[in-house]
Amino acid sequence: MATELSPPFELQGTNQVDWSDLPSDLLQTISKRLHDIFDFTYFRAVCKKWRVATSISDLPPQIPWLLEERNNVKNSGSENLRFYSLFSDKIRSIHCPPSRGKYLFGPSHGYLYAANLDSDYPTYSLLNPLTNDEMIINFERHFHSFLVCMGPDPMGCSDDHMAFSFLGDGLPETIGFYQPRNWEWDYVQVPHLISNSGHACFKGIYYMNEAGTGNTLVVNIAGASSISVPPPETLYSSDSVYFVESAGKILRVVQKLDLDFAVSNSNISFDIYQLDVGAENHEYRWVKTSSISNQILFLDWRNGISITANETTKLMGNCIYYLKSHFDGLLRLSCDVYKYNIEDGLTEKVPLPCKKGDSWFVPRV
Repeated sequence: MATELSPPFELQGTNQVDWSDLPSDLLQTISKRLHDIFDFTYFRAVCKKWRVATSISDLPPQIPWLLEERNNVKNSGSENLRFYSLFSDKIRSIHCPPSRGKYLFGPSHGYLYAANLDSDYPTYSLLNPLTNDEMIINFERHFHSFLVCMGPDPMGCSDDHMAFSFLGDGLPETIGFYQPRNWEWDYVQVPHLISNSGHACFKGIYYMNEAGTGNTLVVNIAGASSISVPPPETLYSSDSVYFVESAGKILRVVQKLDLDFAVSNSNISFDIYQLDVGAENHEYRWVKTSSISNQILFLDWRNGISITANETTKLMGNCIYYLKSHFDGLLRLSCDVYKYNIEDGLTEKVPLPCKKGDSWFVPRV
């Protein structure tokens, strides 16, 4: 039986509106403004006509959720995940049995990287918390590794990879690239130690910030060839480097901490560069930019993702959302989200109903 919604009001002298009789084109227009997948799902559940008019394959662009950190992952036995939706300003709680005992990492589209470390044989997988779909990652080389980054959509695009740093086995500077759709591995030895920040995979190319030099290593995964691009600025130990794919372009985002001021959100600024390839000699170089137009960047601890803003997303373009933790010694007490306006350089704190954000996640079913 179709579920009916009560109308928000009634006009005097008229009968109650039959909400199931709205024209399909109007329903499609409304659904494209629902940038929270829960709202979109509820919308389709109203009645058969609403469901037919809005296909799940035509999901409107989704605003990233903030994954809330779980306490005592190994021993809590919790199978519930909590996300904060910037679009709806609500906490979304999801029952996800495959997440039990696993550490989850983003930022990502559709799937989180899941690591089960509470065993003699750790397991790693890609996990969609909305569908409970899980794909185990089979490592060809059995020595210590850790994830450094994921492509924007490794499960949806055959050119997007996951990049792992491998230690031991006589190859301390080896990057392994895994493509989940075809279960293939490629390996590239890099000439410098891997930095803790600044990694990205996009369309078969890997970008890495080299430790010590600040150069950008650009690796063609299929051809196992690489070039080194000089840094556009002098980096300091307090700076953090991110590489983010945004509207088909690669951005170098440098988070700068001004140590002359008290530690607060106001002493953080960002410099943004776009990777440019010369038309004549094909030399790579970073070009500073003062705007990213209608794009929005979401940064966590080492990586970032980008979305496009429009009049229906409620979020303003040309901004950066980033995380900042507060510690008592080694204990992380809380994590705040801040919005940096690239145009005027101003920063504001985003009110959150949760204390500890962990990473960004773009939901998909």
